[in-house]
Amino acid sequence: MKLLGKILDYFEESLIILMMTYMAIMNFLNVVFRYCFASSFSFTEELTVTVFVWVTMLGIAAGFKRYAHLGMSFVVDLFHGKTKALFALFGVICSLIFMVLVLYHGIVMVQGQITMGSTTPVLRMPQAVQGLSMPVGAAFIIIRILQAGYLQVKGLWNEDKQGGTQA
Repeated sequence: MKLLGKILDYFEESLIILMMTYMAIMNFLNVVFRYCFASSFSFTEELTVTVFVWVTMLGIAAGFKRYAHLGMSFVVDLFHGKTKALFALFGVICSLIFMVLVLYHGIVMVQGQITMGSTTPVLRMPQAVQGLSMPVGAAFIIIRILQAGYLQVKGLWNEDKQGGTQA
């Protein structure tokens, strides 16, 4: 199970790094060409938007993995002990419900894009390539919510026994 987690971590982080690198290089080149040669690459905006949507969804998953999400910490921090753990669990459940809805509606959206044969204006790339970021990203986020949520709730539940704060 740890190996699967490490593979998922590596895959997720590598994709984010590659996509961010692509966006930085292409946007830089586009600006240089626009100012130096009075022309730009017409496809970069389309691809950059698509890549940006993918990076956003994968970045949310990475944020959950690192506990870098807002969650309900304001409410959770008002309590102590097992009550704190229960409110953290409530936050995890709310996040899961939301992401399951994003997953479901993302799948419906992609099916519609495929059925309609919608494509992007410049490259004529299937719109589903961009749309797939929603259900795929939601699946990654659900995995990360389960991982981080389990550790957070378990740590808060056992907080009284250990005499310190953990989460």
